[in-house]
Amino acid sequence: MNRHVLIAVLALTGILTMAVSVQAQEVTADVKTWSGQSWKLSQPSLEVFYSIVSRAQDQNSGAAAGGGSNNAMDKVTSFSSLNLGGLTREAIDPSVATLNRFFGKSAPDTIQGHRQGQDITAYRGGVATQIPLTSITSITFKRQPVRDSSLPPYVAGTHVRYAADIALTDGGRVNADYVNLGTAILRGNTVDGRVDIPWQDIEVLRFAR
Repeated sequence: MNRHVLIAVLALTGILTMAVSVQAQEVTADVKTWSGQSWKLSQPSLEVFYSIVSRAQDQNSGAAAGGGSNNAMDKVTSFSSLNLGGLTREAIDPSVATLNRFFGKSAPDTIQGHRQGQDITAYRGGVATQIPLTSITSITFKRQPVRDSSLPPYVAGTHVRYAADIALTDGGRVNADYVNLGTAILRGNTVDGRVDIPWQDIEVLRFAR
């Protein structure tokens, strides 16, 4: 066999092997919600949505008050958080509609955005552990009613605290007594199209790699 032909064959074989390997490593996610719905998602990702107050709005507010900070971080206020424990979905919703309900006509101008989450924070006895999503095999969430809730009576009955049993790829487990992913949703693709699932709706999440 001609040497150049042999090299070409070996190169093609290597490319095909890499393609098969990449396809074999594709991540999928099996999701079961509290309502009993189930999905199998391809290309799952954790998307974190947030809102920030526009710089112009904040600068105008500072001028009206007779001064302001020169620190840019003081002029851009984030309404997102991954650790807003004990709040209802509306209370942690960063949408313009929610801001309007809270502030009325004085609601600040906001810029909407999102980023992809790479890990989650699990709490056990007050100790926080950051766990990369790539190290997680499954998460089973647990809902616990909050006693003596400080929320208004009309929502206090639905006030719950989330715990989780997290299985890791190395065989270990993390039993978290508190987790809160804030504004995050689980996004993935199905044969019918893209699906966005708020994390509070998920009971069981399993990754296959």
